[in-house]
Amino acid sequence: MNMNQVKYFLVAAQCLSFTKAANQLYITQPALSRQIQMMEEELGVILFLRTSRKMQLTPAGIILKEYFRKIYDDYNVAVAKARSAYQGLSGELNVGILEGTYVGDLFPHVLKYFSETYPNVDIKMNTYSFGKLIDGINSGELDLIITLKFDVAKIADVDYRQIQKSRDHIVVHKDHRLAKQDYVKLEELENETFIMVSLDDSSESSRLILDGFKRCGVVPKVKFAPSIQALMLWVQANVGIGMLDSRNILHNNPEVKFLDVDPVSNPSLVLAWNKDTGNPYVPIFYDNFTYID
Repeated sequence: MNMNQVKYFLVAAQCLSFTKAANQLYITQPALSRQIQMMEEELGVILFLRTSRKMQLTPAGIILKEYFRKIYDDYNVAVAKARSAYQGLSGELNVGILEGTYVGDLFPHVLKYFSETYPNVDIKMNTYSFGKLIDGINSGELDLIITLKFDVAKIADVDYRQIQKSRDHIVVHKDHRLAKQDYVKLEELENETFIMVSLDDSSESSRLILDGFKRCGVVPKVKFAPSIQALMLWVQANVGIGMLDSRNILHNNPEVKFLDVDPVSNPSLVLAWNKDTGNPYVPIFYDNFTYID
């Protein structure tokens, strides 16, 4: 048994789905199944119980998951520390985060990992608007960015991994006439002042929203904000209404109300980087980042 097999088992045990685990590991589902079967044969135990409806760990699998996690983490830390000591590794990572996005639950593991394994690597994090994130990743000023999927999905030189699936919401002030509703149709917004980020900041965001209105036969009264931060402030001031994703920090703000709406985009949160990055810490960072099902 090798460490790759241990990794495959741990991911499968976390996902409880060979299909999801194989996708995360970037291997085929049959290949993952073969590796798990080889482990079971070597260990002489069954690790998973599989039915047509669900998969679960056996008692043996539960025990091994606990111990293998510690073994795998200790192995990675030991190897990384040895390499760091040998190479005298140091450097920096510049991470850009979309302004207004809640990320407090995403960083603890990766920051702890770097502090223990690569203590000489300086991780710098700052928030930016859509446009500055894209400019930064293209110019090399930013090594990684956290943004919404629709804004990077069509950029040829950028790779990304989805952090968490998210969805669109119409956001209104608590005193707005629509605040008593939980769901709203775009057709109901025809006479509202709709705030969206400017075309200069994110042409994709504006295009997707306007296309959504067009499909409904509605021409909204648009007020363009220079950034998401400005959009958020204007909604809080009841200047107009806007569209934000589930990860926006206003989601728990009592001054506004998030309403469900039929989706017009895929605003899932992603971690993205330039395919041609020369920073060796980029793959280490995204491999140890927190991804949420």
